[in-house]
Amino acid sequence: MRRTSVLAAVVGVVLAGGAAVGCDDGGSSSGGGSSPSASAGSASPSAGSTASSGAGTSASPSASGSSTLPPKKGTGSDADEHRAEARAAAMLPAPEAIGKALAHTPGKVVSAEIDDNAQDRLIWEFEILAEDGTLQAVDVNPAGGAVLSSHQERGESDDLARGKRLLKGGATDAAAAAKAAAAKGTVVSVKLKPENGGHWSVETGPRDQDWSVPLDSVKVSPERHD
Repeated sequence: MRRTSVLAAVVGVVLAGGAAVGCDDGGSSSGGGSSPSASAGSASPSAGSTASSGAGTSASPSASGSSTLPPKKGTGSDADEHRAEARAAAMLPAPEAIGKALAHTPGKVVSAEIDDNAQDRLIWEFEILAEDGTLQAVDVNPAGGAVLSSHQERGESDDLARGKRLLKGGATDAAAAAKAAAAKGTVVSVKLKPENGGHWSVETGPRDQDWSVPLDSVKVSPERHD
């Protein structure tokens, strides 16, 4: 009787121990094993996708926006404004900007100037004696060269008459005058003036210097202010 009882007790302990081990294995495989891996797996992709998509949406628009907006004007001293104008003009040099404007509106440039618009952005502003005889205004973005706007000028009869009178035959054009004066600095404006039989008044930056280019050559000389 005693041996039977002891044997039964041992068998009971062994069976209980096996059941306990089985429960622990099941718990670790179904609860402890799958849950951490699943949570890590689910957290990791979502974090990765959020980070990548967030970076994409924040970087792309700002990059594209900065590349298409014209540069800002200077807001400090006159010297600061001259430097800002020269930087803007250097983004799209005057001869190239003139080419963009004439590709949009064929004719002869009467004036080209870096100036600020209503949004305090610096743009190339052109007056063009168009092939149909009208005076057209064309604005070009220095950041990329896109034409921003164009319209017919109504109240600039003097500029229109000056262009018709002086820009004839083999007269030096605005692009040639700008190329000649570029050796003196960054060209920020080219304007047709009537004095002395007609000449181009060219301003270069960032030192704000004025030059004169005659209509019969590309000789550059300091402009005299009477």
